[in-house]
Amino acid sequence: MAYNKLQTMRDNIEAIRLALRLDVEHRNAENALEREILRKYAGFGGLKCILQDANELADAAKWSKSDIELFAPTVELRRLIHDYSKDDREFAAYMDSLKASVLTAFYTPAPIIDA
Repeated sequence: MAYNKLQTMRDNIEAIRLALRLDVEHRNAENALEREILRKYAGFGGLKCILQDANELADAAKWSKSDIELFAPTVELRRLIHDYSKDDREFAAYMDSLKASVLTAFYTPAPIIDA
């Protein structure tokens, strides 16, 4: 199976959305669907796009052609985290953590995992 950055980004966003909701609701994943959504989280090791500015549409002009399809999901990710953050300081800390993971988390292709 080929590595699909857009699908990975979408899966990560859905997992983060669910994890944030579960935290607000003070509960664990309670069913197979929730556990599957969380299981699809792959980190941001192969998604350097989150290092780039994605605050407004004008920022898209700075993005490479190879990453531009990830601009809208990156905006969505930033908004999601912002909406669940109690203040700008917490938002910055969350984003710094995600950005640091680009350098510390690495994608492992499925054939290597399967082997």
